[in-house]
Amino acid sequence: MGHLRTNLAFAAVAVTALLLSITVLFGYLATAPSANTLRIGFLPNVTHATALFGIATGIYQRAFGSEFAVQSRAYNAGPDAISALLTQQVDLVFVGPSPTLNGLAVAGPDVLRVVAGAASGGASFIIQPYVNLTTDADFHGKKFATPQIRNTQDIALQHYLLTRGHTTFIRGGDVDVIYPPNPDILALFQRGQIDGAWVPEPWATRLVREAGGKVFLDERTLWPNEQFVTTHLVTTKRYLDGHRDILTKFLNTYVNVTLRLQSADASDLTIVNGEIANLTRVHLDQTIVDAAFMNLNLTYDPIGSSLATYLTWAQDLGFIKKGLDAKSLYDLTLLNEILVRRGLPPVTGL
Repeated sequence: MGHLRTNLAFAAVAVTALLLSITVLFGYLATAPSANTLRIGFLPNVTHATALFGIATGIYQRAFGSEFAVQSRAYNAGPDAISALLTQQVDLVFVGPSPTLNGLAVAGPDVLRVVAGAASGGASFIIQPYVNLTTDADFHGKKFATPQIRNTQDIALQHYLLTRGHTTFIRGGDVDVIYPPNPDILALFQRGQIDGAWVPEPWATRLVREAGGKVFLDERTLWPNEQFVTTHLVTTKRYLDGHRDILTKFLNTYVNVTLRLQSADASDLTIVNGEIANLTRVHLDQTIVDAAFMNLNLTYDPIGSSLATYLTWAQDLGFIKKGLDAKSLYDLTLLNEILVRRGLPPVTGL
């Protein structure tokens, strides 16, 4: 049964990659963005607070005026968002490094461009209160979850397991990793059907506050100075080249939103919580969002060095071929022009 499950999982991943490649090819060639609309994709997570706040308050819309439309669409996890970008369903996405790298591997070096950072931190490995992971051997036979296969938290979890001497069932190993959406992860955790989950905020805090979980690992502790890219802003080279005026206007306002939320007050976090509720139909206790917000930093710096580490991890896991060059991903020209005009230090990619 285990071999059958492994083979089916590998087949599913292969078919998904093939379909994505075909869809990207036809979608990218066949569709074109609008000159008077900016379509933004993001996730209803606290790590996407600058998207949630700017859309909920209408700040982004007001920056363009009534003759221009800012449209938004929420996704469950990064791979869905990057697929939407590659197939021209959106023009700009808030997304994690792993889906971005997967998109680079599928589409090649001349398609995606990171134009700004968005968040650092805000992801943790939460386990059941009765689970003991003191030794490497304790991971044997455990069942964990991440929001989607090959998303940023999945790469982090699988690489961490590798450092502890384990691989997943899908890779012929001894640890089961499943991929339900975040709300289902919470329900499974509450029923005791998984031993732990590596998830973004606010889901990490919800697992602790609502399901009695304990923080086994705050991912920040794995990184130099506890800084790593959780979310950045990605567009396509074609959109960047053809709509620099639109992106400049958006990024100028986006920097304002980022600076404001770096010192967010209670009313700001209430707005973020309200937008999460609007998108998910679940209203969180405000204390959960407040606590989740303390576990991350909002920043327009893409922290490019950490993306290079994610690339190495993905290659170590065999998800991305060796030799992929991620340097072409970054085009921070527009952002840095805005920062310099404000007397703020410029940022770098790779």
